[in-house]
Amino acid sequence: MRRLIVTILATICLIIIYKHSNAQSDPSLGNWNSIIIRGKISPRFALMGEGNIRSANYDLKYDYFEVKTGISYPFAKNLTGLFGTGIYNTYQPGGLFQSTAKQKEFRTWLELSFKQVYNRFYFDHRARLEQRFIPKYYKNRFRYRFGVTLSVNRAELASGTIYLTVNDELWMPQYGPFIERNRFCAGTGYKINGNTAFQISHVSDTDYKSGNHTIKNYLQLMLIYDISKLHKNQPDFI
Repeated sequence: MRRLIVTILATICLIIIYKHSNAQSDPSLGNWNSIIIRGKISPRFALMGEGNIRSANYDLKYDYFEVKTGISYPFAKNLTGLFGTGIYNTYQPGGLFQSTAKQKEFRTWLELSFKQVYNRFYFDHRARLEQRFIPKYYKNRFRYRFGVTLSVNRAELASGTIYLTVNDELWMPQYGPFIERNRFCAGTGYKINGNTAFQISHVSDTDYKSGNHTIKNYLQLMLIYDISKLHKNQPDFI
């Protein structure tokens, strides 16, 4: 297991080095704010809701938002399936949604999530098959994300825990380049209580669709709220 952890971390480091040595980077830092609400509503089913808002520069002139929701069901102890749906709107930068949307998109997706725990390390594998409904055309896309979370000051992710998190996601379209986007995220968070966590991260978004791929960096602030604790005898979340 130690060799596996070292191999995974080394691979992530190589990905970062490769991305920055072969891409044109946007020097401006974007602003990305997220809120996630999730948790069990019954012994077998769980709900999730998520909202994201972004700006190309670190200001309040947001040019992108997404709102999505989903319902999940556990097939096994560490394996969960989810069906989700959401809307994704992109606007001209600097307009605070004042211009006509450049693109409006509706998506549905099917997802499998597999979790592993080793000491203080929490591993998460997520595979997602997206159905993208964009005006005048339809697309499919596959996404795979691998993530690691490390509990720093406690043996497990309980209330009062400081944690480190890193994940990398590959976006693979039905047509076009084999990989159209790579999203790397590294950050730290604090488990305020059994319901709430706050996380701050650096997100590096690499776009391969153009001939000379580009990197856009964001500072992401995320609030996570778990509704499971509204029901008795439900476990903590990450």
